[in-house]
Parts: sequence; C-alpha cells; structure tokens
Amino acid sequence: MTNLKKKRKSGYIDKQHLSTSSLILLFPLFLIVTVLPLIVSMHSYSSRLGAYDWFPADDKANDFFLYYKQWFFVFIAGLCLLIIVIRALNDKKFLKLHIAFYPLIIYAVLTLISTLVSQHRSFGFSGIFEQFENVFCLLGYALVVYYTFLILQSYSEIKLLINALAIGALILGVIGSFQAFGLDLFNTDFGKSLIAEKGVDPSILSFTFEKGRTYATLFNPNYVGVYASMIIPLYIVLLFFKNNTYEYVLYGLVIITQIISMFGSQSKTGLISIAVALLLALVLLRKLLIRCWYIIIPLVTCACIGFVVINAMQDNAYLNAIKNAFNNNTTVDPNLTNLITTSDQVEVTYKGNTFFVSQDNEDNLVINDMNNNLLNTEVIESEDGYVFKILDSRFDGVLPIILKDDIVDFGLLIDNTPWYFKYNNDINQYQFYNRYGRFSPLETASSMVFTGNESFGSGRGYIWSRTLPLLSKHIILGSGADTFVFEFPQYDYVAMTNYGFGAELITKPHSLYLQMGVQTGVISLICFIVFYCIYFVQSLLLYIRKKEFSNIDALGIAILVGTLSYMVSGISNDSSISVAPIFWLLMGVGFAINRIAIQDSKEIKKQ
Repeated sequence: MTNLKKKRKSGYIDKQHLSTSSLILLFPLFLIVTVLPLIVSMHSYSSRLGAYDWFPADDKANDFFLYYKQWFFVFIAGLCLLIIVIRALNDKKFLKLHIAFYPLIIYAVLTLISTLVSQHRSFGFSGIFEQFENVFCLLGYALVVYYTFLILQSYSEIKLLINALAIGALILGVIGSFQAFGLDLFNTDFGKSLIAEKGVDPSILSFTFEKGRTYATLFNPNYVGVYASMIIPLYIVLLFFKNNTYEYVLYGLVIITQIISMFGSQSKTGLISIAVALLLALVLLRKLLIRCWYIIIPLVTCACIGFVVINAMQDNAYLNAIKNAFNNNTTVDPNLTNLITTSDQVEVTYKGNTFFVSQDNEDNLVINDMNNNLLNTEVIESEDGYVFKILDSRFDGVLPIILKDDIVDFGLLIDNTPWYFKYNNDINQYQFYNRYGRFSPLETASSMVFTGNESFGSGRGYIWSRTLPLLSKHIILGSGADTFVFEFPQYDYVAMTNYGFGAELITKPHSLYLQMGVQTGVISLICFIVFYCIYFVQSLLLYIRKKEFSNIDALGIAILVGTLSYMVSGISNDSSISVAPIFWLLMGVGFAINRIAIQDSKEIKKQ
C-alpha cells in the first residue's frame, strides 16, 4: 500500500487535481490575492454627504484606492456564487458544511437585515466616502470563505494559491519598499498619468502622506501594517518547511519587502500583531525551530537591519512613534471641557468654571458666571472687530470676540482656538460655525472605558471612548454597512479639538470589532468571534501535539498564525476592502487545510 504520509510530506499527492477545470475554479481566488489589492484608479463622485452640516457643502470627492476595489470584489463574489450554484446543480454532494459556518451564516443574515432596515441603507448598498465596503462586500466575505472551503481539495491547489498570494504580496512589497525609501510611483508624472481619470490633468493630483511613508496601493499606511502583519508570519513559517528553490527565493523576497513596507508605514499595531503571531508559531514549531537556527538568525538579522535603515531614513520616526504610541498625554484635563448652545446663550465650561455668553438687544455681549454675576470686560484689540478681556482670573485664557461681518454674531478665542457662534432665528437657537463654514449644534458625547485616556493608541482612545456607548443601541441589529459616520457623535467638537481630531471627519472606529458591533450589531460581532474561535481551537488541537509536520500541516500552521495576526491587528484597525478579502480567503483556506489534514490522519490510522 502506498505510504500516504510520505506523499503528503513530499507535496506530491493529488497533483492530478491541477487540471484545467481546477485552475478555472481557482481563478476567482487568484484575482483576490493578486489583482484586487493592486487596483488603483481615480474615481470622481458626489459623496452625497453635503446634506449633513458636519460635512462640506461641496461634496465632490475623488477616490483612488477603494471604489474600484469594492466593485471588483463584488464581481468576484458574484462569480463565486454562480460557480457554487452550477456545481451544486450538477453534483448534490458538492455542498458541505462545517460547524463554524453556522455562526458565519448568522453573521451574514444580521448584516443583510441591518442594512435593509437602516436609515442610511443607500450608503450600505453603494459604499461611502473613504470606506467603500458595502453590504455586498460583507456578504461576499462570507461567500468567499465558503467557496474557498469547497473548491480546495488538494495540497497542490492550496500551494498554488499560496504562491499566487506571494506574487501579489511581492509586488505590493516592492511598491511599498520604494515608497519607504522616498520613491513613490504615484507621486511621479508617469504614476499620476496611469491613475488619472480621462480629461483630468495628472499634475493636479497629490497624496497627503509624507515622503518616506508607505501606503502602497492600500489607501492608508495602517492597512499596509495590517497586510504586512498577516503576510510576514505566514511566509516565515513556510520557510522552515520543504519548498522548491524558487519558493524559498520568492518567500524570502516577500518577507524582506513586506518588512520594509511595514517599517515605512510606521504601524505599531503591525509590529505587535507579528510578535503575537510568531509567539504562537514558536509554541507550535518549538522543536523544529531549534533545528533551523541557521534560518532564524539571518531572518532576525535582516529584520533588525531593515528597522535601523528605515528608521534612520525617517529621522527616527518609527522608534519615536513606538515610544509615544501608548503614552497617556491626557492625565491633565484640557482647559475647555464643554460648550453648549441653547435658545438664549452659549454655556462654556473652562478650567472647571462655567460662564454664559449672550447678546442684548443692541448686540452687546453679556457674560455671566454660574451665580448670574455680570462679568466685566475691557477691549484689548479692535482691528477687524472687538476683542475683549474678561476681568476675572478664572477665565484668563478666554477672549470674547465681535467681528465686523454678517457671518457670525460673536466668537470666543479659547487658548488660541477660535469658536464662532450665530443665533438662528428659524430655530431660535445659537449655532456653532464649524470648520466647514457651516452652522451646526454642539454636543457633549457620552464616553466610557477610555475616558481620561483619550490619547491612548495614537488618539484611538478618544474614538473608542465615544464609540463604545453606541453598542447599547445595536445589540441585535446594527446601523447598516458603511454607516458608522452617521452613528459617531460628529457634533462632539470640543472633545474632537481637545484630542487632535478638530480638523478631521471621523468615518471609522479604528477597530474591526467596534466597527462590526456598530454597523452589523453586537450579536453579529459575537458570531464572527465564535466563527474564528472554532477555527482557532480546531487548528490548535490539530497541530500542537504533532511531533512531525507534513507539508499540509505547514500550510495549516502558516494560515493559522497569519489569520491570528489579522485578528490582533483588528483591535486597533478597522476592516477595509484593501485587505479584508485576503483575510477571509485565508480563513476558507484554513478550513480546507484542516479538513484535508483530518482526513489524512484518519487514513494513516487505518494503515
């Protein structure tokens, strides 16, 4: 009888499955791992957010990295669905289920219902400004997991797909590495001409990231960190197993270029995620790693050299970012803690003291403290209007302003930051003149957990502290796909300004888990976590006790550490169409590998 175990370890088994039909079935997956992340093309559109006073009235926008990725992935997901239907009609035994797919189905159903009943469902179907991850993408993720699980039947098919992923990762790594060294293709005349829309002068295009900062084709340096943290551990694990010579070269180049890209992105989370993933790899491969010290030492040396070189080229930016990432800079409360606009006055809380500003019938400022005592003022400047000083030491940092224009009624210069107000006779309410030149209300948003630690994680503490209270509204159903921007308290201008977001529109929670909890509901989030935990536990039990690993086991461990790294990155990075499809595809690969590994174990025991 043929030694099945020997065949598996050699990687020889099932090569006959790589027929034309197999390659056709793998084609949608090849597109996801190679073409999808590299799509870059200009798309001019109306964001349809101009109706909201927390957004500019001129809602014209340009996208380069997300819009076409979204619809290309939707096309691929539709193709996968069509193939599944055709195969199922021809072969009733084709469809299979895994216990982990039940929570995945619940997640998908809740995602769809949340979007269908959403007040902003149109954005859930079309995708939204700076996100473009619509409901069809979210459903497509679940579908890709299932399709990958069904289609992959052999080691050779899986290895071919992993090699295709390596090619895509290498191209991304090369682009990112050039950017890290200050050579950005998309900021050259040639690169701009490639991605500009027809009729648009390429020379007017520009990207906001500083020279030496890596964003590759993934829209944001954070997503480079997420992608690299998933890819690097995966191919490091594969280096310790038997491969063809060209595969060693390919995987090595992928690791090197992705390390450079990650350093160039200055992603702290990526570094932490890789550390966690490699710790798991160390536990699973502890015996093998001792024998392969000659691989470990060069890898660690290259990583250290890469870090030193990139960090030096970026004026110590990466090292400083790591040092500052988790510093709590909000131990001292900001001076301005509250601004409230009412029907007859503006309430200001400064250094714990409250005063009220209004205007009399002659448009003179009237300022009273909490005890209704009139606060005296004196004019200290009068070029474009009148600037006053409050003659009260409690409010030394506050300068009331009256400008000579018809746009606003008065302003308050608080610690050198201007706040302007106007009385709206239509609604009988004072309103705030915001950064977009529009009048809007002010509100103080609820916060929890990270209150007082808003600078945690490069300002994520602020976003998380204001997002966590939203979960109580979305236990069963969420707000719908791509609708986080409508749920976040955009009128929390005081806190936004205090914690560094005064000039930004917050469109995402910077957390995969909070993003799911708000948009698709807490129950769907739990289902997603259960889905991954089933895979993680099954994989851990399957590989942790093995003394010898076959090539299929090697792939299983590689996928496990790669997906774990993504889950860790998800704590402080949200889902994006640039990276998420790779993760979901790898989940399908992981389930397929475990199925094959379990079948092999059973067949070996029968011999």
